[in-house]
Amino acid sequence: MTSNRFFRAWRALAAAVLLIAVQAAGAATVDEIIKRGKLLVAIDTNNPPWGQMDASMQPEGIDVGVAKLMAKYMGVPLEIVPVTSQNRIPFIVTGKADVVMATLTITPQRALQIWYSIPYALQDSVIMTASNSPIKSFEDLNGKKVSVVRGAIQDALVTRHAPRAQMQRFDNDASTIQALVTGQVDATATGFLIPAQTTKANPGKTYVSRLKLGTQHIGIGMKRDSADLLQWTNTFIYHIRSNGELADLFKQYFGMTLPELPSF
Repeated sequence: MTSNRFFRAWRALAAAVLLIAVQAAGAATVDEIIKRGKLLVAIDTNNPPWGQMDASMQPEGIDVGVAKLMAKYMGVPLEIVPVTSQNRIPFIVTGKADVVMATLTITPQRALQIWYSIPYALQDSVIMTASNSPIKSFEDLNGKKVSVVRGAIQDALVTRHAPRAQMQRFDNDASTIQALVTGQVDATATGFLIPAQTTKANPGKTYVSRLKLGTQHIGIGMKRDSADLLQWTNTFIYHIRSNGELADLFKQYFGMTLPELPSF
């Protein structure tokens, strides 16, 4: 019996050591990225102005700009790994990318799956409607159709504020916006920059931010146990906050000054 107990204890210890080794192996270090010769960054390139393709089909946007700076300071080329709201976290967990920059709101629930850097951006989430919409309050959303990106933070926010709203979930921002423009839904839950963009893209129509859902801080996500990469990334964000490079990107893509961002 003593021998059996010893064997079971040894086997459990060996399994635990193996699990730790596998997890550690999956967490890329800065030295490993440099040795590989490229930085893999997961970005949603269908979410302007965070990530999009320009007229030459080259990626641009604030997330792309931050990723380029990160690769520059690491001294390696950047490789963008296209993702959606649905697969951006799985791509990090499974090692398809080193980090993710895709308007990834910092939440305790997501932090159970990945680690976050300190914030490099923020976004106000809003309810967008046509300017002549009768929707004036969250109570008015109950019973109304609201489009939202599947897996985005706005989904939970609308559900909290208007639990009887009829949620219409789509795979990307373009589809949620198109649903509003074509009259399939009464409102859209989206980012604060989208109403002006949607108005510009649809002459003769005006879209407004009708209700504010809250302000979310955006961080760079990476695999859990990536202590070395997290430390370097936080140092990098501190640096581009301090030297004005992040402020330049905010001015270029958001048309606004860099707001005060928290650290943790």
